[in-house]
Amino acid sequence: MAMFVGRHEELAQLNEAYEENNFQFTVIYGRRRIGKTSLINEFLKDKKAIYYVALEENAADNLKRFSEAISIFKNTDQGGKESFADFEECFKEITRLAHKQRVILVIDEFPYLAKAYPAISSMLQSYIDHQFKETNLFLILCGSSMSFMERQVLGYQSPLYGRRTLALKLEPFKLTEAREMLPKLSKEDAFIINTICGGVPQYLSYMSDKRSVADNIKKNFLNKSGRLFDEPNNLLQQELRDPTNYNSIINAIASGASKHSKIAQAAHLQTGPLTTYLNNLIDLGIIEKKVPVTEQKKPRSKNIVYRICDGMFRFWYTFVGKQTDVIERGLTDLAWVKVKRNLSDFMGPEFEKYSQDFMWSQDLNEKIVSNPFVHLGNWWGTDKRTHQQVELDVVGFSDDERDGYFGECKWKNEPIPRSVLEKLVTNSELFTYPLKHYYLFSKSGFTDSCRELAKEINCQLFTFEEM
Repeated sequence: MAMFVGRHEELAQLNEAYEENNFQFTVIYGRRRIGKTSLINEFLKDKKAIYYVALEENAADNLKRFSEAISIFKNTDQGGKESFADFEECFKEITRLAHKQRVILVIDEFPYLAKAYPAISSMLQSYIDHQFKETNLFLILCGSSMSFMERQVLGYQSPLYGRRTLALKLEPFKLTEAREMLPKLSKEDAFIINTICGGVPQYLSYMSDKRSVADNIKKNFLNKSGRLFDEPNNLLQQELRDPTNYNSIINAIASGASKHSKIAQAAHLQTGPLTTYLNNLIDLGIIEKKVPVTEQKKPRSKNIVYRICDGMFRFWYTFVGKQTDVIERGLTDLAWVKVKRNLSDFMGPEFEKYSQDFMWSQDLNEKIVSNPFVHLGNWWGTDKRTHQQVELDVVGFSDDERDGYFGECKWKNEPIPRSVLEKLVTNSELFTYPLKHYYLFSKSGFTDSCRELAKEINCQLFTFEEM
């Protein structure tokens, strides 16, 4: 990937911290392939640094490579090698160097080092508190294991707690950044591609804006030599000791099980261990736990559902995993038929998220949102009038609970009919907010009679192109 896209804000924050001529400790984390190393490399472009990547190997081997990284920094021209007796000696030398000049020390994949040499976190803490504070060191710890970085580096129980000066969690790319990477694609095609890549820059770099969506999917997913054909398995194997049960759980959720008991049943697991597995998948950013937006403030909601929030995993488990036999036989076009038929439905939840993000971006725009909402998201529950289950794509409410916001999203190739708006109004009667505001979000516009009704009840209409 030659050109550096997105992450402008993070880069600015790093450079700003660098300009402060004092000790800085930055933590950078995010799932694998999200672009942490690219960000660090971009930041280091015109700077000298001790760059050390920890590997899954023993402490002695890691120490040897850490020593090399320090020697390279000191004698860039001679490439002379020193070997330090232990990590303590390494940190002493770094302290000495950082008294004289601005030194950047990057420890990439820090969790591997902490696993190989568990004392490292306490040692770092002691050096930060007693030695580094007085120097011009810019320390960066980076890692992919989200749960490790959140608990053992940033968490309350970590020896390093409260010492960082900056923490950057790298999130997946939004549509704007995906379009920056694939400028020749239409907005709609870029939206689909970014969704099935889960917004992961490395996966986006496999896609070409000279190819159609169909050809990109066939080449990368529906082909046994495709770069994403086996990606979820690779990721799970890197992160988990035994991926078998995790596989069954993600499969169960992809096939429509969303409640704890239903997932247990579909994955043939006891409910006790299932909770631990689900929490690990949440830590990895693969699934999420959701409650209806009106219950977000409640400590214990009974209405919990689990969804796959990583777009690439959701795509793979919906379309690829179930057709591996077909793909292994080289029947790419046959595998595509199923994707083509169901791609619109697959994009539905992503369009809901996009519409919700759009609403948040307009929260202070009085033309669209008259009284800012403080909560907005999905809602589901039982309609007491009909005892039917009801789902709403967008529900929000203001702080004083005076204004309720209701929206419906449709990612379909035909315009939204009047009946969808009528149903939205009926469903909004389940709520008691005195003022109600309506919104429709559509991929393909609205019928005339839908527009008429929208005018009567002051419902705002948005097409994907306008958002």
